[in-house]
Amino acid sequence: MNKRLLCAAAAGALIALAWGAQSSDASAKDTLPIGVIFPTKSIIGQQGVQGANIAADLLNADGGVNGKEVRLIVYDTNYSPVEGVAAVERLITQDGVHVVAGEISSTIALAAIPVVKAEDALLMLAVPKHPDVTKSDYDRVFRLNTTSTMDAASFNDYLKNKIAPAKIAYLAENNDFGRLTLDDAKKSFGSKIVFTDIFEVKQSDFSALASNVRGSGADLVCIMASNPEQSGNLIKSMADVGYMPKRCLTPGVLNNDFPKVAGAAAEGVFSEDIYAPSIDTDLNKRFVTSYEAKYKSVPGKIELLGFESVWITGLAMRKAGTVTDTKKIAEVLRANPWPTPRGTVAFDKSGQASSDHVYHVEVKDGKVVATQR
Repeated sequence: MNKRLLCAAAAGALIALAWGAQSSDASAKDTLPIGVIFPTKSIIGQQGVQGANIAADLLNADGGVNGKEVRLIVYDTNYSPVEGVAAVERLITQDGVHVVAGEISSTIALAAIPVVKAEDALLMLAVPKHPDVTKSDYDRVFRLNTTSTMDAASFNDYLKNKIAPAKIAYLAENNDFGRLTLDDAKKSFGSKIVFTDIFEVKQSDFSALASNVRGSGADLVCIMASNPEQSGNLIKSMADVGYMPKRCLTPGVLNNDFPKVAGAAAEGVFSEDIYAPSIDTDLNKRFVTSYEAKYKSVPGKIELLGFESVWITGLAMRKAGTVTDTKKIAEVLRANPWPTPRGTVAFDKSGQASSDHVYHVEVKDGKVVATQR
């Protein structure tokens, strides 16, 4: 396969990270290896892996999967399609996994699909939001998060009717997800958008961008940034130049760590999301309690999606009675609803998950607080 040759150098540099739920002998007969990919050097990537670890812990506490103990093999994708594809290639061809879970980037997800398809593996994506992720011709690709298009339909309506801004500025990270967010905003708000700009995913200095957006005179600034490092520093830079309009993050990216990065400037920043740690169900209480005990913090949406990517896959393997027949596992995934901490999740024909609830989320007194809409 040509992709193997193209990615050999990058694959050789990958290192499996010891996140507690991994095994150095994933091929042992009594263990079930599940591949997990995230940009693990970032806050958001660490959160996803930690959520996945809790899923492995709970599955194993409940007896494992078909008599096997779940062991995660984790690789860093580093927000790089080359490294992401190499990670997936290595997981499937060298580590012997049949299921790859996780990831943040839509660009990496789209690049990984041909590799997964060529090897008859299953891809359970946690966070990627680009609609095209579930539009391939491969029936073993699933996505747990909402798409950017789904978010825009809900959140843009809220902005129009509840916030009613006169002038809007949109700032987005420079990738497929960010550019699609800008396109959706332009379609929804038209001439009300007076300023747009993009920034790099690993950018740290936002002083020039903050000054430029201040000059736009926008009374609402919306930011699309996957990483709290970027969104937090951008909000803080805006405050540093004395610019404090109404501020929102696009749906799904108001992370629990955002106030830690932005500090006092985070107060009042709002968004919407599909999960709140206060959901009053037995499974959510178990998830939150287990996460707090292991990581000494409250889980958010990214931790949830990392959890679901392993949890639902494990439940489907149990129900299918196989850990290797990915076609059968995929059929079972589509045919059944699945209990998760946020409620019941079901997949449509394309592999897209539904979500029961939408929450308004806002920073109040230094914490992200959620209320059901």
